[in-house]
Order: sequence, then structure tokens, then C-alpha cells
Amino acid sequence: MVDPQGKKAATNGAQFEDIIENAICGILRIESKKWKPTSVRHKGMNLLWKNVPYVSIYGTNCRSEFVLNYNDRKIRIECKYQESSGSVDEKLPYLMMNFTSEVPEDETIIIIEGDGFRPAAVSWLRESCINTKCKVFNTTQFLYYLTSFI
Repeated sequence: MVDPQGKKAATNGAQFEDIIENAICGILRIESKKWKPTSVRHKGMNLLWKNVPYVSIYGTNCRSEFVLNYNDRKIRIECKYQESSGSVDEKLPYLMMNFTSEVPEDETIIIIEGDGFRPAAVSWLRESCINTKCKVFNTTQFLYYLTSFI
């Protein structure tokens, strides 16, 4: 039997990713495509890649929601939405370590949204990313940041 709470969290997370995807594509007027190993043929194009792989600090294969290729910039983006208290904030240090030291992109962004994160966890993440290649935004901050691209 599927855990109804877990199913709801997955649905909310997917809806949040859709909102971010639509915002990026709308603001920057670009397409999104699901990443495939043959995606190299689109190199240099302004695109939003979805479900892009990387190797984690543990040496295991992982995926993040997006890699934005825009005007010769490559920015890896991860979306974290937590509506009610749970364990997702305990995963933030792992994500931060991957996004500051393991992914190949020179720029990374973690978008945090929802009231379920412990405030101390979000504060820790923001402080830990200072002076790294990783930025931490809420949705409003991210949308504002995107408008600086155009």
C-alpha cells in the first residue's frame, strides 16, 4: 500500500517543479527537453534540460531537476518543496555538498519552498553556500534572479 502522505509529497514536489520549469521557459523564452545520453547534439543551444544526471559525493548516480543552458552559462537547479514537517531538510547537507563540489556546472541553484522546512535548516543551507558556486533562493527570489538574465 502506498503511503498517502508520501504520495501527496511527491505530487506537490512534481507540481512545484512544473511551476519552476514553466517560469524559466516563459521568462527566458526557451524550450525544455528531457535529458538523454544523445543530448550532446543540442550543445550551445539555449535550453532547459530536465532530469540531468551527475555522480554524487558517494560515487552513485543521481539526477537533478534541471540544467539551464543559457547564453553560454550552465546552471544546475534543484527544487525542494516541503509543505509539512518531514525529513527533507535533513537531506540539505547532502545536496549542498553535491552542488558545491561534485556537479560539473560552474553555477548551481537550490530553490527552497514551503513551510515544512525547519528554519534553522534553511539558514544553515544559506550560510553554508556563501562563497561557493551555489545560490539558495525561494521562488520569488529565483524569479527575480531569472529576470536579470534578460
